Amino acid sequence: MTLLRTIILLGALTLTLAEVVDFKSCGEADVCTIHEVRIKPCPEAVEHLACNIHRRRPATMSFDFTPHFGAETLEAGLYWAKSPTLNLPLITMDRKACKFTPCPTVADQRQTYTIDVPIESKFPIYAYTIKWTLKSPAGKLCCFTTEIKVVR
Repeated sequence: MTLLRTIILLGALTLTLAEVVDFKSCGEADVCTIHEVRIKPCPEAVEHLACNIHRRRPATMSFDFTPHFGAETLEAGLYWAKSPTLNLPLITMDRKACKFTPCPTVADQRQTYTIDVPIESKFPIYAYTIKWTLKSPAGKLCCFTTEIKVVR
């Protein structure tokens, strides 16, 4: 029981140390409410600036969302939203969202998705609009965008 309490406390502490960042809903066919997006580390968030994400260091990204649908599984996607019509996927990301948030999802029940994203040395130093998606097998979509800068 003590180990479980310690794990819960550490999880809560990790979430409180991450910075809340600005984000935009994708709009389109989004059937989720995104409540809050956090990136660790991101001291730039205090000034509403893009997070400086360092290559060769993982960034912890998490968000609270309420799906307005139920689903047995979810598929995660992380993309560089290069233009309104072109999204380039981060192919090294684990797409099995249920590893990082409880499944099955229950309609109108708030939950959290948290993942460590490896920022590889091959990523170009650049400012990116990133697009996160969680998609049900039926095509129901949770989606938002936020700004980051990959730095040395």
